[in-house]
Amino acid sequence: MTEKKKKATRRKKAEPAPLPEPPLKDRILGAIFRPRLLLWGALIGASAVFAPIVERMLPDLSARDEYRLRTRDIEVPDQPRWVPITFVDQVIESAKLPDEVSMLKPDLAAQIASAFEQHPWVQKPVTVRVSVPARVEVSFDYREPVAMVRISNGHYPIDAEGILLPPGDFPPSDIQLYPEITGMTTTPLARIGSAWGDERVTAAARLAVVLFPYWSEWKLHSVEVPPRTTAEVVYEELRLVINTDGGSKIIWGRAPGNDHPLEVTDEQKIGRLKSFLSKAKSFDGPWEININHLRVITVNPLEDRQTSGLR
Repeated sequence: MTEKKKKATRRKKAEPAPLPEPPLKDRILGAIFRPRLLLWGALIGASAVFAPIVERMLPDLSARDEYRLRTRDIEVPDQPRWVPITFVDQVIESAKLPDEVSMLKPDLAAQIASAFEQHPWVQKPVTVRVSVPARVEVSFDYREPVAMVRISNGHYPIDAEGILLPPGDFPPSDIQLYPEITGMTTTPLARIGSAWGDERVTAAARLAVVLFPYWSEWKLHSVEVPPRTTAEVVYEELRLVINTDGGSKIIWGRAPGNDHPLEVTDEQKIGRLKSFLSKAKSFDGPWEININHLRVITVNPLEDRQTSGLR
């Protein structure tokens, strides 16, 4: 045997034999009963036992004045004149909020936001800020009335998108302050705070917004919507008429915001009315004044319908 083979044989003899692998049960027990794992288990168990005891020993902060607020003291944006002074009380009553709330209540901000979002005078989104000492600030925009829809049983206020506002919040004297929408025969399809459910109301409301800066000065009286001729009303095809205090009718045409390629723009129509007034001084006549032709204004005396054209 060569010297090289002798050395290799001695090395093999010197290496220890591998230990046998412990049984599966012993391996599992060894993994479970590691010191670090046992320590964490003991801590979790102790917290479960002692946490309720410690909680009972701590002072109840929710009962202290700096953590409690009367819901009537919730801060809201300054109310415009058309929103009733009882607005916050209405929110509390409608949402069934308690007389007092705790600043420590986890879902307090969400609860208050939901309460205000349900009120018809509130336009979403609503944000709520809760702080200590007890203070709750609510931020949102109020809906603004732009017109009164006249139907057989009275007047109904709406905003610029045709949302029905609370009629009971308007005294009779305030009804005259807003443009009137006539020609409607349908009652609202939804509750107060929702859309009327008729595109004719939406169209008239948007025209009232366009005309509002001139309404009193030009002695305009109402926006007249066309009668419903089909079950479905197409906004782009609606044609509106403006009635004046002097008995004239102004043919406005399609409602604001339409995309019809042959329609005169709202700005052009207002410009035509201003041009007419610069010559005629008023809308008294009574006339039928059509400002919706592409090139000219046509004026028809309502009695004999004789036509004249003004460029």
